[in-house]
Amino acid sequence: MSQLCEKLSEISVVFVQPLYEQNIGYIARCMKNFCLDKLVLVKPRCGVGLESRRYAMHGADILERVKIAESFSEVVREFDLVVCSTGVKGDRVLRRYVSPRDAAEIIAENTGKRAIVIGREDWGLSNEELSLCDLVVTIEANPEYPSLNASHAAVILFYEIFNAVTRVASPSIERPSRSEVEKLLEYMELLGQVLGYSEERRRRSQLIMRRLITEGRFSSIDLRVLLSYLGDAHRSLKSCIKTID
Repeated sequence: MSQLCEKLSEISVVFVQPLYEQNIGYIARCMKNFCLDKLVLVKPRCGVGLESRRYAMHGADILERVKIAESFSEVVREFDLVVCSTGVKGDRVLRRYVSPRDAAEIIAENTGKRAIVIGREDWGLSNEELSLCDLVVTIEANPEYPSLNASHAAVILFYEIFNAVTRVASPSIERPSRSEVEKLLEYMELLGQVLGYSEERRRRSQLIMRRLITEGRFSSIDLRVLLSYLGDAHRSLKSCIKTID
């Protein structure tokens, strides 16, 4: 395996509740084209049998190693960086998105366990699933018919990731771990509660922070500094409230 393919093999592909064996096969074939070799299927609605292998062609070996997960949240916990694809625009917070090229650059620049997520063929990703994503990517297309087949969207994303990893000699950003990011969001939740923010405001603030950490290329050191400030702020506020009481 070439050095380039070794680097790309560290990036996983997650396909959520695939409906057709044909698309599983096509995605495995596209993965092989671009040196990606780890595929996770979340609660598939079809088998992974002869039809999948037939359409996978030389990517059939990827299907021999495929992992099956029972829930999307279970998969997210396994990765430090989760980039999700969606063809639906709308909410500027929940569906805040970047281009495939920008997403690929972020994936290539960061260390840690990384995954690119392909949504369901029939209705993509739910709002709850999108809220768990560190970054959302959208492929611009004809406004009158923007929906792409899952495997077609996948090959565009894989191509951009392949080229980004080719350009980036080695990851330059020490990506914060999943546990560090979740701890920061936990402090934001606690601070929001102390400040009397509504549940909706707290939820949206945390989602914005999750996306900013990724879009802003936060390193592990950057996040730890912010974590320290928020932790101290929370403790100080609680202390002041106790004194007043």
